Amino acid sequence: MTTADTDTAVRTSVRVTAGPERAFEVFTTGMDRWWPRSHHLLPDDLARVVVEPRAGGALKEESVTGRACVWGRVLTWDPPRTFAFAWLIGPRWEVPDPDAAGSRVTVTFTPVDGGTRVDLVHDRLDAHGSGWEKVRDAVAAEGGWPGLLRDYTGVL
Repeated sequence: MTTADTDTAVRTSVRVTAGPERAFEVFTTGMDRWWPRSHHLLPDDLARVVVEPRAGGALKEESVTGRACVWGRVLTWDPPRTFAFAWLIGPRWEVPDPDAAGSRVTVTFTPVDGGTRVDLVHDRLDAHGSGWEKVRDAVAAEGGWPGLLRDYTGVL
């Protein structure tokens, strides 16, 4: 289930049959295995998505022509419990400036009978300034976090 607050957050969750360690690894350093090739900022086709596995690390896309852009920064790296990052993509959906304001995505991995509950909260969306509601509405829509989490579950 996904909810988009009338304020500044989107929340969604899924249950997966994998344990927290595997769920964390696939969501983070394995992101390239489930991230849709249609979701990219650079004009060239997407070659891969990279998550640098440490606080301060980059989330970036690399194109088939070798270009790269950073669209996130790791805020919390606490395997297998919590992964949080600054989402730097604003309402114009273009390559962000290096000093772009970012919202926050926090993903928690909680052991449950038969697997893991993965909870995702994308909050502080108003940090993107004017038009931030477009970001909220997009990440709450089917092509946003709900669809991305379904793709993620498909590779576990």
